Amino acid sequence: MTKGSKVGKIAIIVSLAAAMNLYATEDKTAKLEKTIVTSTGFETQLKDEVKNAYIITSEEIKDRGYKSVSEVLEKAPGVYISNAGVFGDEEIDMRGQGAYARTNVKTLINGVSLNVLKAGHGTIATPLNLIAVEDIEKIEIIPGGGAVLYGGGTAGGVINIITKKKPRDFYANLSSKIASYNYKDAVIGIGGLANEDLFLKFSAKGFDSKGYKRGEETSGYYLNGGINYQISDKQSIAIAPSFYSQKYKNQSNALTKKQVDQDRRQSNRPEDPQIYKKFDITLDYSLKLSDNYEINFMPYYLYTKFKQESKAEKVFSDKKIGANLKNRFTYDKGELIFGYNYEDIYDKLSQKDELGKEIHSVYFFEKHNFTDLLSFNFGGRYERASYDVKRPASPIHKRPAFNSSKNTNSHAFEITPNFKYSDTGNIYLKFEKGFVSPSPQELVDNIKVGPKQYEYFFNDLNPETFYAYEIGFKDMIFDQFLSAAIFYTDTKDMIFAKWTEPHGNPMNPNVNWERKYINLDKAKRYGFEIYAEQYLLDNKLKLTESFSHVNAKATFEREDTKTKKTKTVKMELPHVAKQKFILGVDYSPIKNLNLYADLKYYSKILNSENEKMDSKTLVDISAKYNFTKNLSVVGGIKNLFDKKYFSYYSSSGKGTYYPAPERNYYVEFKYNY
Repeated sequence: MTKGSKVGKIAIIVSLAAAMNLYATEDKTAKLEKTIVTSTGFETQLKDEVKNAYIITSEEIKDRGYKSVSEVLEKAPGVYISNAGVFGDEEIDMRGQGAYARTNVKTLINGVSLNVLKAGHGTIATPLNLIAVEDIEKIEIIPGGGAVLYGGGTAGGVINIITKKKPRDFYANLSSKIASYNYKDAVIGIGGLANEDLFLKFSAKGFDSKGYKRGEETSGYYLNGGINYQISDKQSIAIAPSFYSQKYKNQSNALTKKQVDQDRRQSNRPEDPQIYKKFDITLDYSLKLSDNYEINFMPYYLYTKFKQESKAEKVFSDKKIGANLKNRFTYDKGELIFGYNYEDIYDKLSQKDELGKEIHSVYFFEKHNFTDLLSFNFGGRYERASYDVKRPASPIHKRPAFNSSKNTNSHAFEITPNFKYSDTGNIYLKFEKGFVSPSPQELVDNIKVGPKQYEYFFNDLNPETFYAYEIGFKDMIFDQFLSAAIFYTDTKDMIFAKWTEPHGNPMNPNVNWERKYINLDKAKRYGFEIYAEQYLLDNKLKLTESFSHVNAKATFEREDTKTKKTKTVKMELPHVAKQKFILGVDYSPIKNLNLYADLKYYSKILNSENEKMDSKTLVDISAKYNFTKNLSVVGGIKNLFDKKYFSYYSSSGKGTYYPAPERNYYVEFKYNY
């Protein structure tokens, strides 16, 4: 199929969907009644949220056979899952961050950042898949910005994964799924009100799979608990702990082109067993002092560990201890939100290699309504970061140990005028200045000071700074929801690792190498996003469409290897999906039966070797049937048309290929009481 025919078919589908709006029969303003927490830190109805935000509910997750958070987010508007075909390389990208996605998109679980501290060479990706999808209440997505409320690393946006923890009457559920590649799991959940003030819950999941490539194995389990106590009419406390463990065996490295042609499911140089673990616990205390003033205090602990079992065992851990204090004061013309954030992050790379970062932040965010039509949102944030770096001595390189500290200061602010032209529609114009503060590893250079002699030094690295401009709107048009935004982001002082003596593998301790972290000149990202929902045929049919387009280019100075002169280089940023189109269908032809279909289109993507990987169109279908009020079955097919594609590839040399799964199937049985 040619590119033109693909685009033509997509255009026809969108046109048909728009035409069918004429048959809508019911007002769907209930869409705007949904609540969102991430935009302010307090529950706010979507109709009162100024900027465009997207919510993925548990209802939209549970019937599509998702096994990981990354699978859920693949359908989200403007979200691209960048990966190199292996678990540890998956990363969420929004608005063209590309290789900088792991530091420029903030991923939260119940308001606590999942992003790891180590952001330099050899870092692992954000551990977003160490969460059971069955325990997700909803996922809130705010594209572009969020630095005032969430600090550094939000140029691409903020994603908040919220688990199930709200009080409800007694419930119990059981489910079991089997799927291609010998996948099987079992999930149990139970909870309810012990009395009118105390809610308790517990859930557990176990899973096992052989993997797409032959010989690969994956197994693990998830445990989650919850206590929610209503102390009085004005105060409550909730405690939510969870633990996740996942083990990988015989994970294949990349295949060559020859191996792909022989058998795309074969394994190549399998890795030693890898274990990922995550434990987190939050305490959420809320106090309503009056009808106008409320306080929320949330201390938390999150520990993530990666371990590769081998003769030279590789261990990486990331530990966060912190607390968020939020206040909201409402008055007749608006509301004022202000707070204090504390976070102590500690990474351990080995027995002697330790990185620490302690953050203190204060912020405020004001939402003021001048009239019923015109409002003005503005806010600011100040962050002070204290770094502690311990790097071990190296007898081979005659390098002494490094143990030192350093402080940095960063600022953010936002201004967003908003025009609410109707009960359901608004237009906003946003300007935001944000930042990405360096990781402790990036603040330290490894410098050659003599023949085969090196030493660590603190550098003068500046935080990355971004300036974001956006205009957008949302409304119910003919009783159907539509939102759109145009954005432009200008980033300065991008952080880059520069290897000045790359003789061989720089991770080999016997190799002479020098590494410096520098600030590149700048990068520009611009594009637009559109999202729409339609309820048709007496609400038996729901259609969703989203389309995003982004351009991402960087400008920096580079030394010519031949002339040794500095020249200005402009380049397209790799790992960016320029276009993404998603069409979702939810149809109920008869009582108790739902049919689902998702079409996902991704344009060509530039890889690290400056070659464009092929575009791809994938279709998933599924169905759910309720036998009784409590018993149901869900089944589906992923990659319906058996598309042969790669999650990542490069054709240079012998080739580097990570084949993605072909057509595969699943069926799931569910019992809910």
